Amino acid sequence: MSAARTGAEAATDVPAEDVLTIDELAARTGMTVRTVRFYATEGLLPPPERRGRVAYYGPAHRMRLDLIRTLQEHGYTLAAIERVLRRIPLDAHPAEYAVQAAVLAPWLPDQTEELDHAAIERRVGRRVTDDELGYLVDVGALTRVGDDTFRASPAVLGHAIELMRLPVPTAVLSDSVAIIEEHATAVANGLTDVFVKAIWEPYQRGEVDHAAVVAMLSRLRPLAVQGLVSAFGRAADRAARRNLEKD
Repeated sequence: MSAARTGAEAATDVPAEDVLTIDELAARTGMTVRTVRFYATEGLLPPPERRGRVAYYGPAHRMRLDLIRTLQEHGYTLAAIERVLRRIPLDAHPAEYAVQAAVLAPWLPDQTEELDHAAIERRVGRRVTDDELGYLVDVGALTRVGDDTFRASPAVLGHAIELMRLPVPTAVLSDSVAIIEEHATAVANGLTDVFVKAIWEPYQRGEVDHAAVVAMLSRLRPLAVQGLVSAFGRAADRAARRNLEKD
């Protein structure tokens, strides 16, 4: 990858129709001018090219804003987004941004919504205790974003609520979650190591192109999830047979 240049140097190399004012840049990216200025102040955007009193922005600014918006939709914090952008040269090819978005996208994308404690109780249909709320957070059905505000995936929250309705103590559900989390982390770490060695390192050496990385990720994710579900089913069957043989 080539060395990073300043925003002004990058902007002067692009066609005139691709150079935008801050108002045009905000309109193209679906953001407000205030938001664009905030990201610039935070150092997430390179400096614009100035022609007199007017600042102009090029494709690098637009692609960075598009990536910022994508990562925010995936739940990344501002600090995490800053770390991602720090790795991308200012003159990077547009495909580089597509690769970063593909690598960092959730494995199971879903729309999310914000709920307070009262809204969660309405969804459950009864009062929710602190232990039950903690279970919903532990299982990943809720993510705390404030003192009494949570972000939730409707599908995941719905499954977790159904589990809560079973005549099983919350402690048993929490223990089950801990076991799943431990082994899921081991599987995720192993798959990540495979991805880094087989795909990411060759890509960084220029042996694999951008399109191939995006295509492989789009196919690997559903295959890996399907493989995990199938492997768990087989393992559960074996465990059940072993217990029957012991009895």
